[in-house]
Amino acid sequence: MKYGSVIFCLNLAYVIGLFCFLILFYFKIKIIFLTNSLIIASIILLIIKLFLWYLIGKDQDNTNIANKQKIFLYRLSYCIFAYILPIYSIFQEPRLVVSHYVSTITFIIVTVLTTTAIIIGRNLFFNNFMRSSI
Repeated sequence: MKYGSVIFCLNLAYVIGLFCFLILFYFKIKIIFLTNSLIIASIILLIIKLFLWYLIGKDQDNTNIANKQKIFLYRLSYCIFAYILPIYSIFQEPRLVVSHYVSTITFIIVTVLTTTAIIIGRNLFFNNFMRSSI
């Protein structure tokens, strides 16, 4: 539980960085430092999240197989939507043959999906923590 606020602050900074990137991308301003910061933050947050899930998983070895599969699917989709999808979009944008308008709409969708995934992931973390501490 003591890591929850640190992870929340890091995720909040990550989401704010994505929104800044989206706004700057809309106005066709490219800041390499922000792009590299988002990539590094995404990788670090993904590693931290996987490590915390590993620590939580060691404590919950008594769950059944169906529940483990469901938890794995939730965690996989969380990682894809929160950390992998935005970085993939940033990497692939220069190689796409589409207009700036389409790329902007794509980044809007990615930013909304990332924000939603982080909010849902935070709620699932607290629900999972509360169940395991009872």
